[in-house]
Amino acid sequence: MRFFTIASGSSGNAYYLNIADQHFLIDAGVSGKKIEHALQKFNINSLNGIFITHEHRDHITGAGVIARRLKADIYATPLTWRYFLRHKNLGTLTENQVKTIEPNKPLILGGAEVLAFDIPHDASQPVGYVFRPANGNGGGGFPKVAIATDLGHATDSIKEHLRDARLLILESNHDPEMLQRGRYHPTLKARVASNRGHLSNAQAGMLLAEISTPQTHVILAHLSEENNTPMLAFDTVQRVLDGNNIKVAKLEIAERHIMGEVVEI
Repeated sequence: MRFFTIASGSSGNAYYLNIADQHFLIDAGVSGKKIEHALQKFNINSLNGIFITHEHRDHITGAGVIARRLKADIYATPLTWRYFLRHKNLGTLTENQVKTIEPNKPLILGGAEVLAFDIPHDASQPVGYVFRPANGNGGGGFPKVAIATDLGHATDSIKEHLRDARLLILESNHDPEMLQRGRYHPTLKARVASNRGHLSNAQAGMLLAEISTPQTHVILAHLSEENNTPMLAFDTVQRVLDGNNIKVAKLEIAERHIMGEVVEI
């Protein structure tokens, strides 16, 4: 399994995952040129699928471009596709490139199993994703990779989907005090802090304290440029983990504008 972040934050999100000989992109919220350049560094010239979490611009900006250039399929939930087709914000795609993924119904692609799960966010039908080897190729067990950003709070169902992940990409979006002191309009502040907005640093830490194991490699993602800093996110989450006597294999921050280090499990 190989994973790296291409970009992460309120200005754009894109992640690459290779698992069971399948090449996936999760979100494509930066330019197609930037995504293609990142992939070419590793001689990746094709994708088995682009998985979209939801329709907000910082998750889809380059999706249509990359799908056309690499002739890749785009997977999204039914209501997310309804939004795309209504607003035509992915450009022209072939009928075969439009792929629907239903939440809580595993999808097998080659030797990989992909599961979308519902998350609470102010979008049409937003989801997080779990990736793992399919049965017969690792027994459906480790390595399990889970991605959950843009969620206002963690439901019991989300916790179960994230539990025991070997690699977990989790939102740590904002510091509540920075958010309240900042320049956002009160309506936007309320949206970010709502239970359909974004996880704060402390909320991310408390979720990790509940579901992590000593084998979990954690990447904190989707940090706000206005209402957070990498050091503050890391320190807050680490403090919560330490306070609950929780150890993880590694805790790191996804970079906003540059590629992250390659993670191999």
